Amino acid sequence: MNFPWLPETKILLIEEERVLFLRLRRSLSGHARVVEEKEYALDQPDDFGVAVAAMQSDAPPRADDLLLLGLPLELFTIVHFTLPLAAAENLEDAVGYELMRHVPHDLAGLYWCYRCHEEDGRLVVSVTLAARVRVQSYLTAFTAVGLNLSAVFPALFLLAWMMREPGLYLGGGSGHREMLLFDGQAVNFQAWEGIVEDDSGVGFLSRNLPLAENRGQKLNKVYLWSSAAGMAASLVELRPALLISAISSLPSSLNLDWSGFPYSIDLISPQVLSRRRLWFKLEAAAALFLLLTIIGQPLAVLSGKRRNLQKLEKKLAVVSLEADKLSGIRKQNQTSISYFETLAGVVREQSVTIDLLKELTELIPQDTWLDSLAIKGRKIHLQGTSGSATAVVKALEDSPLFKEVHFDSPVVKQGNSETFKIVVDLE
Repeated sequence: MNFPWLPETKILLIEEERVLFLRLRRSLSGHARVVEEKEYALDQPDDFGVAVAAMQSDAPPRADDLLLLGLPLELFTIVHFTLPLAAAENLEDAVGYELMRHVPHDLAGLYWCYRCHEEDGRLVVSVTLAARVRVQSYLTAFTAVGLNLSAVFPALFLLAWMMREPGLYLGGGSGHREMLLFDGQAVNFQAWEGIVEDDSGVGFLSRNLPLAENRGQKLNKVYLWSSAAGMAASLVELRPALLISAISSLPSSLNLDWSGFPYSIDLISPQVLSRRRLWFKLEAAAALFLLLTIIGQPLAVLSGKRRNLQKLEKKLAVVSLEADKLSGIRKQNQTSISYFETLAGVVREQSVTIDLLKELTELIPQDTWLDSLAIKGRKIHLQGTSGSATAVVKALEDSPLFKEVHFDSPVVKQGNSETFKIVVDLE
């Protein structure tokens, strides 16, 4: 049985020529049912923002809904490594340090999320990463219509997770190809390539099928998602024994189990998501008690057992009270989250100022004294004295942090010193 007032899961899956929108509603048993499925065209660069606005208008997400975005695999990096058990005492720092060895990017420029479990006396860690600059345009489309995105993830990974069928999954479109090998619980291999030669996928399959087969998993089924169906003929040519299935939509009923999905990047803190799940359980419990009350009332009247009905009503009142308390706590937590996000922005600005002062301290000549320093947006105003104002300008021009270095007024010579005013632009 489904209850329309319970939290829903709304999923947007991006492909090259369309956005697939799925609205899932959970039952008390935990299974999800697809109650709505729509497609929005992606013909122009601005069409994604139009699709998000249309989704918001057609099926407005509520505060407790999960709003999920599936993106192409090329935007993500999946990293696996192990850590000693002692790292659990300071796990986030240990994972961040290990990532600096595996990822050739500054972590400050990445969205990332990790999961870990213990295995054979070690912590097995899996990390999903995505560059902020490549994801930001998608997030902006949600912010523009007042929506908070819960998480992003590789779309093909979630499709395999919801299908729960072991095999090889192929996705992509006219511009790129995607492949992953799924054993029913985890992804054992993934690959993607941009299309530079053939349209049939022969080159992509020839290069990556042997790698997938070497993972040790028995490979006898292939699932072609949407526009990847064009590779069917190439698959038959390369591997005639494979059983090939084309998938254009998901089953109407499935076991989503989002809390166990290991390849997402949460954009809302895990604490808030946990409280949302607790809220769902309380609402489900309230619904169950209400259902028992409706069924039990006529039986109680007939059997003379009104006392049992009164007990159920009291339990329902307790659950409703707890739900009201949890709603208040959730509002307080949202206020705290907004405050800490604002505070984090201030701290980041201070970090830039400290780096700037350090660079200036190391650059300017020893015989130079600064009387004032003002930062106005992307411009820095310096005033001071030096044995050679020209040497100060030269030192600033040689720094990779600065550009457009010039005097703001004529240099005034006083004895062996020169008084200067310099304006510098930040890179």
